[in-house]
Amino acid sequence: MMQWPQLFRSGVRASWANLSVELTPAVIFASRIPRTVLQALFFILLAYAAGGSELAKFALIGNMMHTAVFHGVVEMSFVIELEKYLGTMPYLIASPANWFPMMLGRSLTGYIEGLVRVVLVLIFLFPFFGMGISAIDLLRAVPLFLITLATTSALGWLSGAITLPTRWGALVSNTIGYLMMVLCGINFPFSVLPPAVQWMGRALPMTHGLLATRAVLDGAPYADVAGLMAIEIAIGLIYGAVAWILFAHRLNVARQTGNIEQF
Repeated sequence: MMQWPQLFRSGVRASWANLSVELTPAVIFASRIPRTVLQALFFILLAYAAGGSELAKFALIGNMMHTAVFHGVVEMSFVIELEKYLGTMPYLIASPANWFPMMLGRSLTGYIEGLVRVVLVLIFLFPFFGMGISAIDLLRAVPLFLITLATTSALGWLSGAITLPTRWGALVSNTIGYLMMVLCGINFPFSVLPPAVQWMGRALPMTHGLLATRAVLDGAPYADVAGLMAIEIAIGLIYGAVAWILFAHRLNVARQTGNIEQF
């Protein structure tokens, strides 16, 4: 436990180094920002054409959160897979140090980048489609954004742990992100989905957090959404626990068999 802060900082430094190499100014301004804003704008304009300003505001809230969640699922999955592609997995397996705080540190930049995507959508699109949402309610929703992004990140970790021995990690994590767009009530009310599909959506992180966020942005007090957020946190903890148990199991099997090159 005494080494946890140092291991966490080491993971943060490694993740920041990877991000700083990947995100050149050209990538940021020619790819990341336009993709984030234009993807959200596409669905918001569809909603506006279908239902006017109210439905556009509904889609704004959903896509504002989904753009961060989608990134979180993909990037958190890649946090685990990156060990394999960089060739550092054997060192992680052989090291006597606790891998958990280090992997949390490596996840931090992906989490922060997800929050940056929320801010980008707010800056570029909120002035046009956020009518009726007060600045106070928007600030009150910030803790719900943070919690929901954390819970959905756990699903990304689980995806990475499951697909670690395969070459399908990016495919699976992207598929999960698009399924959440359909199942979690991003662009249309969750209540219009068939009951069986609603059951699937309620088993995913983000669904309850998004419902709570929409309510708070409409002026509801925290007490009214406490139950939704409790469910959201519980789902995230379950996904996170299963992810780390599975990942630890893979590392332990590799240590016991001596086959550290299995990945």
